Amino acid sequence: KNIMPILSSLIMAVSLNSCNLDRFPDDKIATETYWNTEKDATLALNGVYSFLGGAASSAWYSDAYTDNTYAQYPWETSATVGAAGDITANTDFGYDWVTIRRANTLLENIGKVKMDESRKNRFIAEARFLRAFNYFNLTQLFGAVPLFQEAVPTGDKLTPVPEKDVVAFILKELTDAANVLPISYGGGSGDEKGRVTKGAALALKARVQLYSGLWNDAAVTAKQVIDSGTYNLFKVTNVSAEDMADNYGKDFVDFSSADDQTNFYKGLKSYEKLFWAENETNSEFILTRQFIENSQWDQASSIYTLLMPNELSGWSSITPTIEFVNAYLNRDGSVFTPPSLQERAANYNNGVVKPDYIKEFKNRDTRLYASIIFPTSRWNQIEKGFTFNWNKGGNNTSRTGYNFRKLVDPKYKQEANAPQDYPIIRYAEILLTYAEAKNEQSGPDASIYDALDLIRDRVSMPKIQRNQTKESLRNIIRNERRVELAQEGFRYSDIRRWGIAKDVMKDTYDITNGLVQKRVWNDRYNRFPYPQSAVDYNPLLKQAQSEKGY
Repeated sequence: KNIMPILSSLIMAVSLNSCNLDRFPDDKIATETYWNTEKDATLALNGVYSFLGGAASSAWYSDAYTDNTYAQYPWETSATVGAAGDITANTDFGYDWVTIRRANTLLENIGKVKMDESRKNRFIAEARFLRAFNYFNLTQLFGAVPLFQEAVPTGDKLTPVPEKDVVAFILKELTDAANVLPISYGGGSGDEKGRVTKGAALALKARVQLYSGLWNDAAVTAKQVIDSGTYNLFKVTNVSAEDMADNYGKDFVDFSSADDQTNFYKGLKSYEKLFWAENETNSEFILTRQFIENSQWDQASSIYTLLMPNELSGWSSITPTIEFVNAYLNRDGSVFTPPSLQERAANYNNGVVKPDYIKEFKNRDTRLYASIIFPTSRWNQIEKGFTFNWNKGGNNTSRTGYNFRKLVDPKYKQEANAPQDYPIIRYAEILLTYAEAKNEQSGPDASIYDALDLIRDRVSMPKIQRNQTKESLRNIIRNERRVELAQEGFRYSDIRRWGIAKDVMKDTYDITNGLVQKRVWNDRYNRFPYPQSAVDYNPLLKQAQSEKGY
């Protein structure tokens, strides 16, 4: 496939290797002699693109800072201690400036390069997009941050700038980039598929506007993407006997007719196969982190290893919480009423399940079956005859009792060697952005229902009743975001911007009612502290650190 090459062997060393803002790193290639050819510019831009790799891996673990998932290995991610409320400056929660320094170096020097001017302008737009994306992620984590456009900032450039000012900069960068970037790429050197597009710039702009409470702007920008006609939700049109081998009609779903059964499986497979390698060029993906097979722990995805249980050669690194599993609606669109923790434990009965345990998973949102492995669930496509039996306390076993099925391609079971691309921006997000922004701006209307119904229809869930108030529709939209975009890096920001983190960050238990993790919330956790090492290098961070409550 056409994959953007990320050449880590060069990665420029033209003031690029250090993420400390006030130290001039040792150059390996002199700036004065490097910037001559288009190849120089291409390799430098590829170094900036390595940001997408970090953005993807950060997104994998992002939900573990929330009520959606639990990450059991603190050596893999700071989300483990973060969710527990052990949030101090002794931990670095992602204060990384490598991409911004690389982008700034390119933007400072690309004018010297002899190359086609239109391509040069496009390279500049790509770098500005990636820099803006990095800045946006930093503001979500830390709030106020230094804002600079130099490769080696000095003086007052190291002073943190208020978050709203950084957001204004980001929005201008994305607007300018969108005016230059193409709708798509034809392939070939310098035009590889996987580069950022006009649609990606507008989609990220809508995300930034939504998170900033700029409701009208977010709705308008999302509508631009929708009306472009470039993107559509991925849907399968046929299902095979293999697709239906799990036989949900036996225990979990009451089908009203043969057509109902077929539509259910189409919905399940549409959502599940969206994330498989064979469909990674679908028109729903706006921006992806691309992966390739046969490059174990290098440019291959480790998502299989991180999500799968031990019996499928996985590590159960990131697992769903009970609270997240409870969020999936009933199949008729009504809210699921979960059993108490004590009732669930009694029904599970240490694996000798009672009928009421099965009832908990009966007639639920199609995406539950496509996303979650729960005890007694089947998955013939991962392994013929496979039924999940939870081995509590076992090596590389889920601590909660559940594992993720979403994002896993059953054709690639090798450790950390999966080729499927990871969606950083996809069209379903745009529909949800439009729905939320439009509802917050002016309340329910037909266009909001239509956007949400596209997502519901894809998975064979019923349309939303057209009698919602602004408040009831807000709750529907929020839950739809939680379920549709799970494990894609959204819940972290959502619970903070909605002001609900204090309500949802509760202790996590497993399905036997055993404590998995005590969780503590303080309002200062809406933004993380700068790591102490950064404050030591840059004392200008001290005041902002104190203002955040650290």
